[in-house]
Amino acid sequence: MLSDSIRHMRERLKHEGSQAGLLLTLQAFEIEARNMEDRLHMLLGTPHVALDGNLISAPDPIVDIVGAA
Repeated sequence: MLSDSIRHMRERLKHEGSQAGLLLTLQAFEIEARNMEDRLHMLLGTPHVALDGNLISAPDPIVDIVGAA
């Protein structure tokens, strides 16, 4: 998940001694990403999880919004 990736990046940079402003910015991005993931879970009814580098949110096919069938 995106929020997990950002958290790992933030932790790695914290151990390297990065600036506090950068770490706070990454933490804010992590919170926003987690919020987005939670909203997707509420809307779709399934958790938004990573599978082999691809984000999977629902087993449904892609909806054609143009209407070309």
